[in-house]
Amino acid sequence: MTGSTAEPAAGGAGAAAGAGGAGAAAGAGGAGAAAGGAGAVAGQLRQILAEVTGSPEVLGIPAGTALLGGGLGLGSLAGTLLLRRIRLDFGVDVAGEDLNLDCLATLGTLAAFIEQRAPGDDRPPGPAAG
Repeated sequence: MTGSTAEPAAGGAGAAAGAGGAGAAAGAGGAGAAAGGAGAVAGQLRQILAEVTGSPEVLGIPAGTALLGGGLGLGSLAGTLLLRRIRLDFGVDVAGEDLNLDCLATLGTLAAFIEQRAPGDDRPPGPAAG
């Protein structure tokens, strides 16, 4: 991870600013409710986001925080790294199952998307199984 020293300057600043402005993004409505059953997944996503952005402040973001744009402001590199880690850690191909990447709207929508599709013995198979 030698490139991580350069990332906080580019992605970390946006992430820190996004974490400060998360209160406005948290008012996004149903995202918090969508993440209700995905609390553990949201926690794991926060950890991944902190690693990808190099910003530990991300560990405290609410589920309603936007991941792109005015929220965390993830760039294309950080977004790609996030999707790769999700595939490795959860076995979910976000880009392959959500072509418009609508699930990346907030941390909560992403956590709910993963919760519905991640393989596991405590959940019935999701609609993506077919």
